[in-house]
Amino acid sequence: MTDLAGLWAQADRLCEDPAMREAVWRHCRFLPPGVRPGQLDLRIHPGDQMLAHSLRHHGEANASFAQYFNVALQQYHAAQQVLAALFGERAAQADVLDFACGYGRLLRFLSLAHPADRLLAAEIQPEALAFVRDAFGVATVASPADPALFEPGRRFDFIWVASLFSHLPPSLFEAWLRRLHGCLAPGGVLCFSVHDAWMVPGGQPLPAAGFLFHPESENADLDSALYGTMYVSEGYVADAVARVCGEGHGHHRIPRGLAHEQDLYLVAQAPGRDYGALRAFRRGPWGWADERRRLPDGELHLRGWAASLDDGALEAVEITVDGEPFACATGGLRADVARVLGDARLAHSGWEFRHRPAPGPGPVRVVVSAATPRGERALLFAGHFDRPG
Repeated sequence: MTDLAGLWAQADRLCEDPAMREAVWRHCRFLPPGVRPGQLDLRIHPGDQMLAHSLRHHGEANASFAQYFNVALQQYHAAQQVLAALFGERAAQADVLDFACGYGRLLRFLSLAHPADRLLAAEIQPEALAFVRDAFGVATVASPADPALFEPGRRFDFIWVASLFSHLPPSLFEAWLRRLHGCLAPGGVLCFSVHDAWMVPGGQPLPAAGFLFHPESENADLDSALYGTMYVSEGYVADAVARVCGEGHGHHRIPRGLAHEQDLYLVAQAPGRDYGALRAFRRGPWGWADERRRLPDGELHLRGWAASLDDGALEAVEITVDGEPFACATGGLRADVARVLGDARLAHSGWEFRHRPAPGPGPVRVVVSAATPRGERALLFAGHFDRPG
């Protein structure tokens, strides 16, 4: 049985460690001049279902901490790219709604980069809403279960909705699409994520209607009939947009734009929006440390993969042990990565690292990063190991 309380306490210690905060900070881009590492708050609310899900799944704090922040960073980088592509120099002054914000995985970073008076967070969970207000200084509005009752009191240039439409049944999918589209200011754009058909477990094809809804999700606190797991085709989304916004009202799709998994869809307030600038959208590097352990003789053993859906293979991963840097070459066979991500270029993305840390006080601190020549970075692993005696 998973000792969730014990794992959460370990995760809290990672969040409190200045070295771990510095590690997360090094992976964050699109911050304005003058923002400093000390402003980054890594606290995670004890009710955050996303960390709890990772802790249960991995059974360890290190991997869960790394996954939580790697996904948060990629979401932030994706949102900032979309904002910049759509609004150019006006992006920093755009009125932004983070709808279904949860416990602030995006807002943790966006609140450092965007003026507070231009941000609003909406969420159905009262504890989450209070946390993002107090921790990140963001104005908030409660989201009701009924879309028709949602009224934020203002209109927005940009509405970001991560991992909500990927959980809504068809009736709510269209109802929330209609309501949020109606909250856009002239020239505004709605951006939301979905599970595409390829993600259906077991390769099961979608029904002719173009969607498949399962009444279950990682969030046990929400009614599974209203918040389950939804898979959709692009045709289904296009038809929903046409029904809600009118025939001829198009969309723009970014495959795997969110965490290399969910597709991002953009729908403008008015038809005819030019999405050409988004052709330069970058998913950034990605990867994972599948094996992470300290052997009985004290040696660290790490093994995983790293690559880029934009560029293909990466030459190496960057690993630091107690601040000492190492370059660990990729090239190991990972046919599974190529198969799952549908990209043959990733078949030799594997890496493996062994190192014996020096004895001394305190834990061994390890960080694994994937980086591209453009300076994009992904946090593949970060955590503490017991130091050899």
